[in-house]
Amino acid sequence: MIDIGFILAFAGTLISIYGVIRNNIYHDHHHAMVIWMYSNPILLVYFIGQSLAWWNGGLSSAAMAGLYLVFTYTNWKGLS
Repeated sequence: MIDIGFILAFAGTLISIYGVIRNNIYHDHHHAMVIWMYSNPILLVYFIGQSLAWWNGGLSSAAMAGLYLVFTYTNWKGLS
């Protein structure tokens, strides 16, 4: 069974990636901030739940690693 932490991390990550692309590639910071107003609370709940040991991370941590991979890549692309 997939734990709720994975679902939160995966959904928050996908939404956040869309915001990162809007911000870093299209230089549309306002639209990115609107998008992040959806992903940030989802990811906040995920990390609170993980700190309270409601779920253990596992695959959820892989989703976060993927998110930061996209952050790094799009930052590099946006600056070049």
